[in-house]
Amino acid sequence: MTLKDISKDIIESKKIGLTFHISPDGDALGSTLALLNGLRELGKDSYIISREVIPDNLSFLPLGEEINGDIPEPLEGTDMVIVLDCGNYERICANLENYDGKLINIDHHVTNENYGTSNYVEESSAATAEIVYLLLKELGFDFKEKDEVNEKIGRCIYTSLVTDTGGFRHSNVTERTHKIASELIAIGVNNTKIHNNLFDNRPYEKIKLIGEALNNLKLLLDGKLSVIKLSKKLLDSYNLGNIDTSDVISMALGIKGVKVALVLKEVEDGVKGSLRSREDFDVRKVAEVLGGGGHIKAAGFKMKNVSLEEAFNKVIIEIEKEI
Repeated sequence: MTLKDISKDIIESKKIGLTFHISPDGDALGSTLALLNGLRELGKDSYIISREVIPDNLSFLPLGEEINGDIPEPLEGTDMVIVLDCGNYERICANLENYDGKLINIDHHVTNENYGTSNYVEESSAATAEIVYLLLKELGFDFKEKDEVNEKIGRCIYTSLVTDTGGFRHSNVTERTHKIASELIAIGVNNTKIHNNLFDNRPYEKIKLIGEALNNLKLLLDGKLSVIKLSKKLLDSYNLGNIDTSDVISMALGIKGVKVALVLKEVEDGVKGSLRSREDFDVRKVAEVLGGGGHIKAAGFKMKNVSLEEAFNKVIIEIEKEI
């Protein structure tokens, strides 16, 4: 299926739900909100399906307030659901068991399982937002025009690019990535403000939490693995149950000699894990064994009905096999 085919299906659809992977990151949310803003501009009856809420550091994105966990499954009359940035069906952040309409899968993960009724997977894209950018152009958007709608869409896409490329420093960055970013800045997207919202706007409570997390950081496996555990009790004490851990794990990976960083976050029904790596370590393999997925150097997973220590012991076994 081509993007032209998908755009035709979108135009013909009457009610469209958009969703993404569990524990959504900047690309999942930026891609989804970019498309949602675009569909609304086209007059489409479109909405967010999500079991989770948007992290605080991404709440500045246009229509971000609609990612509130209030709609966990498709509404009645929905004839198309578009899943963005999710490699496998089990990790979709929506209940689709009773849905039998069109399921469009748009992604850039190399391990995507092509679970949709229609699939568009472009592994060479630095972020799913690059694909959304091209899809919106197929839908008639001209990103050379300075206007409020383009700026809102562009803000979402630029955020995706920044977050999924590590600030344009990862090896997934291509010439096209920079061309898209350049075009978005030219139409008024404020890259400085986006960076400030993402990285320089942490609440006092989060800084205190980061301090505690780093104070309890452990180095294992001859200093090649750094581990941070965030208990629910600790998170609740700072009222940060919905904390984004990307900056915490970046600090853990930035230690000399560390090849892999692991952050485990205790949640109501289990433990969420984030993995980052450098050099030649493939954290995606570890995440997939644990029921998750992602990229070679950035992946995640969720383990249900386990304690923090149980999750830790299981993850360590898998990392030891690969390191």
